[in-house]
Amino acid sequence: MIKILVMKMNYRMLPEKPTSRGVTLVLCLAAGTLAASTVIPMSLREISAQASRVAVGRIERITSSKDAATGSIQSRIEVTETRNLQGEPLGTLTFEMAGGTLDDVRQWIAGFPPFQVGDQVVLFLAETTGTPLGPTVGLWQGVYFVEADGTVGDHRRQPLAEIRGDQAVKAPVARDGGVAQGTRVSLDEFLGRVRGFRQLPGGAPDRR
Repeated sequence: MIKILVMKMNYRMLPEKPTSRGVTLVLCLAAGTLAASTVIPMSLREISAQASRVAVGRIERITSSKDAATGSIQSRIEVTETRNLQGEPLGTLTFEMAGGTLDDVRQWIAGFPPFQVGDQVVLFLAETTGTPLGPTVGLWQGVYFVEADGTVGDHRRQPLAEIRGDQAVKAPVARDGGVAQGTRVSLDEFLGRVRGFRQLPGGAPDRR
């Protein structure tokens, strides 16, 4: 199945600078690296409205395997303790996507955040989650991380400072390269705004 998907999507892999643990590779589309310039930017309101479901949960297990014919790595990701926007349990969410780490070789979809066991996440799920590009609306735009203090960060784990209009606004970067001090968006506030967006005309109320 992986071989068919890879051929259909016409992937190629570009080697990057080797790391101390092994070789790093980036999954790219035949037309070039999948970067922000090739993905339509979406506001938080648009992502919220287009998501089939919004799930909050914890990355419990990541199992990676390699396709013997293509050499591509695919990972099976299990998300537990999941709940919907109303706080109702969803059980275990499992999906597969291209990329992962196996035998000191790492592959990933350029721009997509690497998941780690223990991550607390908010996933804006597409209607169809069984694709090699992952289950979320807008690729990496549909992934948010919940920090240990209960605040929310974007796919780069950069904290959100506020939700202004339709947009999630990232906290500014300090001169030393860290994150500047200031207000942060809590998980409750974030989910409340998402619920509000989904109730607007054109929104998609959570089906579960």
